[in-house]
Amino acid sequence: MSHGTSATKLLSHKARLTTTACAAVMGLGALVGTATVPTTVEAQFIDRSLYDGGKARVNRSASLRTLTQSIASASCRLDAGIDAETAAADLLSARDDFQAILTGLENGDNALGMPGAESRPRTLTAIRATADLWQPIEAATSRMLDGASSDADAAMISASYSDLFEQTVVLAADVSGQYSDPQELLQSDATVLNFAVRQRALAYGMTLAMCELASGTGNGGISDQLAETVDLFERTLIALRDGFPDAGINPPPNDAVKASLNDTFDLWESQRSLFDAALSGQQPSAEDVIAAAALAKSLSVGMNNAITLYLIATPGQDGVYRVPLEAYARGELSKWLEDPALIEAIKVQNDRHAGLSEDEVIALDQQWRAEAGNGGGPLISELLAHPVSAWLRGQQTATAGFVTEVFVMDDKGLNVAQSVETSDYWQGDEAKWQQTYQVGPDALHISDVEFDDSTGFYQSQASIAIKDPASGEVIGAITFGINVQNLM
Repeated sequence: MSHGTSATKLLSHKARLTTTACAAVMGLGALVGTATVPTTVEAQFIDRSLYDGGKARVNRSASLRTLTQSIASASCRLDAGIDAETAAADLLSARDDFQAILTGLENGDNALGMPGAESRPRTLTAIRATADLWQPIEAATSRMLDGASSDADAAMISASYSDLFEQTVVLAADVSGQYSDPQELLQSDATVLNFAVRQRALAYGMTLAMCELASGTGNGGISDQLAETVDLFERTLIALRDGFPDAGINPPPNDAVKASLNDTFDLWESQRSLFDAALSGQQPSAEDVIAAAALAKSLSVGMNNAITLYLIATPGQDGVYRVPLEAYARGELSKWLEDPALIEAIKVQNDRHAGLSEDEVIALDQQWRAEAGNGGGPLISELLAHPVSAWLRGQQTATAGFVTEVFVMDDKGLNVAQSVETSDYWQGDEAKWQQTYQVGPDALHISDVEFDDSTGFYQSQASIAIKDPASGEVIGAITFGINVQNLM
């Protein structure tokens, strides 16, 4: 995620040069011979009364349909030996996500945006009925992933997933009805979300049909099923893009949602022909199945983007993502701040940079941006090679897509370590540092949602002050780029 354009940075540098205000912000008062002016930044307030997890529960429960189709598709490809490595990774991800969502729906999971356990008997019954159908499929997928499966496991998944799928539809409808309310989620919003989420399931359903046709494991109706799925996906995508009031689908609530749906439609139109040969009766090749799986992922990302925009489009609810993001940051990401090597790296850099003047800080930032523009350089290479940077990359990978970037800042807002290259080196003029380091221990700041071109996801940034565990003194800050779609 970009941290400010070069032009904006240069102008702001010129405006701040040799001013007392800049010295106060950077903590450099003593260096310019003035007293540090008290800061006016305050801790960010997040109003939890705006949020009870309704939107996340509707989205998560509906996502179980997609995951059911994804599991069936991945197990078919793995059993047929079609790009087995990718199929195994897809199967593992879908299995873990299904179990996490199902558990969260029943017991609550702040990190998934669902605060509090479910209490309504009818919904609990639907959750547990889903779990009963899920358990044998989960066991079969685990055996396939462990390499201890037989052909019977893939056959069982193929024969049983449709029952699980139908149950997830029942569950999603029940959750949608329960959590529709004028304060957070209108019934019309829930209807659109259900259609939008269904698109992801249809995309993976097309891949499953292609795999079954290619491997000869499907029944005689697979071709007709593929034709129906392709047609339904296209008609629903058009309805979402243009609105279809007779089906309860209102037009997109804003230009951002419409643009996102247009992008997904353009992607679909450009690759729809992938299914033409199969629809004409020709047996798909392994390459066709692989291409269909890749298209399903791309279409799913496109629909995820639209769904994220739907979720934050309700008037008065545009900040709803902040609550689950805060829970994830405080409950999970804050644990990273306890790493001794990270703490020591910040303290070492604070000592090394203690005598830096304002001009020197700005010169370092300009050097970084120049190196970034030229494809690299010694300053960037030094930080990316830092042992803590390597540790951050490993930690980021372990979040399975939740964290998209992470960087640590010192007591002047200069980067100490980072998982990826940032666009600038000094963050001291931005809220991520000013509203964490300057506020005090455990301060948290959450940014607005923005689209990140490099990942193709809608993201936010969560920044937390870092303190020395020995003294309790704030020594720096850390910023996490978060894929908001994974939280909602």
